[in-house]
Amino acid sequence: MDTGEDFITPQFLNILFFQQKNIAIFPYVDLKHLHVLEIFTPGFTPIELESTALHDLKNILEFESINSYSQSPTLYFIYNLTKEKVKEILTVKHVHCVLNTNEDISEFADRSDFFFFNKKNSQFLNFPINKTNLDFETFLISSSQNRIILQDTIQKIKSIASRVFTEINQNNTFSNLPNLLKGFDKKHWQRILDYTSNYYGINVPSASELHRMSINISKTIGKHSKDFSNEYEILITTNNALGKEFVLLLHKYRSEKVNPSHLELEELFNPKLLYNYLRNHHWKQGIPPDFIKEWILMNISGYPLNESDTEDFQSIIGKIPIQGYVPEYSSVITESSKIQPFEEISSRVHSSQTEWNTFKVELQANLDKVDKLLDRYQESFILNNENSAYVRFLLAQLSEIDLLLNNKKKNSNGSLHV
Repeated sequence: MDTGEDFITPQFLNILFFQQKNIAIFPYVDLKHLHVLEIFTPGFTPIELESTALHDLKNILEFESINSYSQSPTLYFIYNLTKEKVKEILTVKHVHCVLNTNEDISEFADRSDFFFFNKKNSQFLNFPINKTNLDFETFLISSSQNRIILQDTIQKIKSIASRVFTEINQNNTFSNLPNLLKGFDKKHWQRILDYTSNYYGINVPSASELHRMSINISKTIGKHSKDFSNEYEILITTNNALGKEFVLLLHKYRSEKVNPSHLELEELFNPKLLYNYLRNHHWKQGIPPDFIKEWILMNISGYPLNESDTEDFQSIIGKIPIQGYVPEYSSVITESSKIQPFEEISSRVHSSQTEWNTFKVELQANLDKVDKLLDRYQESFILNNENSAYVRFLLAQLSEIDLLLNNKKKNSNGSLHV
């Protein structure tokens, strides 16, 4: 009798997850058991296709594989297939699927992109078992007490791969990859890197290259009296947008204020090593407040911070030493730069027709006040709860301006007289 557990094996895990390949199973298996394989396909959206209800299945798959714009690729569970339809599907490129048919399809088992599983004897027909190292797959399954734990572990590998992809594709650096992979034994790093390459379709460095890189970084950091790598990880990984801006600003600071002859080659281009150098030599008491103020403005990337980003920023600076920063206070700016009492904008609305001169003077005065507010907001960004109150106040003033303008428009149309 078939059960879902029949498919929780190292081979299925290797094919669907690590290799990102397809599987054809025969004879018939109940669809609910096949869905257990979704454990091995994180990141995919499962879709069932009943072949007898679709007359042009091959063209449908070809069209979807070329024209799909979804961020999550599709995994097709296609069942009730005839041998001829299986043969047609085998010719479709760039499709991820699990096929099931009641017919004997062993004659097609001479491919490398599809693996054929005979359910009767529980064997793969074309899986090179003697040439494939399944130690990691076996470890993942045997160390998981149940299906949920196994799924969580696989999802963890998927999350690591996503961060590896981001480091390589967006940040164009390998320096942080050893740190991302450190949650697993180094002997398994290559398997995670292979998965990353297969899932995202990118080239990745080998595990041996990362080992050498890790050793070189350790030697460079070891030159200095202290290792500030933990601080760097907080700064970079808490928030992607803030982390990217921090790295850009770090290199800007290096180019403007650090003598390059004092740096090793790795320290010139590796932001983690550069930060460690600065903390040991230039920023012994912590990051300068001016650097923090410039960081939060996001001038280099131009990324507009939202409320969640601001909360992340406040969380970061609560964990990182800042020069002159006193823990019991939540601002790194001086007392003189704090917000002064707000100057109220008049809430009275004058008619633009009967009191035009008064209206114009009042409007100009309010615009000047908002302009000053914007200048003060730009020059002295508040890092505590006053910030949100400040923004709310500024929005209220802009709302008053909007009200004045709307009334002017209505008055000019003769529809409203105040």
